[in-house]
Amino acid sequence: MGYQVIGGINKAIQENARASADWKHQLKADRAYSIYGAVNEQLFQETLPSVVIGFDDRLKKSGEYYFEGDNISLYHHFDIRTDLTDLELFIAIVHNAIHAQQNVYKAKGTWYHSKDFAESMQQYGIQVNELGNTVSLDPTVLEPTLIRLGLAHLAPDVLDFDVVEAVVAINPNTGEQVTQSKVIITTPSKPKGKSKLKKWSCACPVNVRVATNLTAYCTTCDSDFEEQF
Repeated sequence: MGYQVIGGINKAIQENARASADWKHQLKADRAYSIYGAVNEQLFQETLPSVVIGFDDRLKKSGEYYFEGDNISLYHHFDIRTDLTDLELFIAIVHNAIHAQQNVYKAKGTWYHSKDFAESMQQYGIQVNELGNTVSLDPTVLEPTLIRLGLAHLAPDVLDFDVVEAVVAINPNTGEQVTQSKVIITTPSKPKGKSKLKKWSCACPVNVRVATNLTAYCTTCDSDFEEQF
C-alpha cells in the first residue's frame, strides 16, 4: 500500500476522531492531533506522515508506536494513555513523532530507542534512557520549544515534572542495574529502617524487592511482575 493511500486513510480516521463529539476520547484526540500538527510543522517542516492516534490505558508506559503496521494493517499508528498531563501528552507526541520519522526515513537498524532516537529527543530538551523513558527535562531547551509551538502555558510545568518511568530496576541479588531485561517500574522505592520488602518476579525470572505495591512488566519475557508469597 502506497503512502498516498495510507495518508488518505489516516486523515479520514483523524477527521472522524476529531469530529466525533459523542466519543469519550474526542477532546483528548483533538488535543493530541493538534499538538502533533504543530510539532510536524514547526519541528519537522511538515515532513512527517499523517498518523493515527489511539488511546490505551492498559499500557504500562506513556505510549507505543506500531512499526510496520498494527494488527489491522494501519500504518503510522501509535497509542497513548488517557491519564497523561498536558506536558506528558506533549512529550509522548514528540516521542512518537520521532518514531514516525524513523519509520519513514531511517534505516530499520536505527528504529526504536536507538542512539539516534535519544539524540533527537535531546535536541528538544528531553533526555531519555536506553529504554526510551524520559529521565529528565532541560528547561533551557524545552521551554523555548514549547513557546515556538504555541504551548507556552506548559513551560511552568517543566520544573515540576515528575519522572514516572524509572531508568532501570536493581537486581537485589547482585546490586547491579537490570538493563538487559528492560524493566519499566513506576513505583520503585527503598525503605528506611527495618526492611519489610515484598518479592516480585517476572517469568525470566528477574526478582525485584520493594516495600510497596509494584506496577511493572518485563519486556524481555513480556510478563508482569507478580508478588511472590
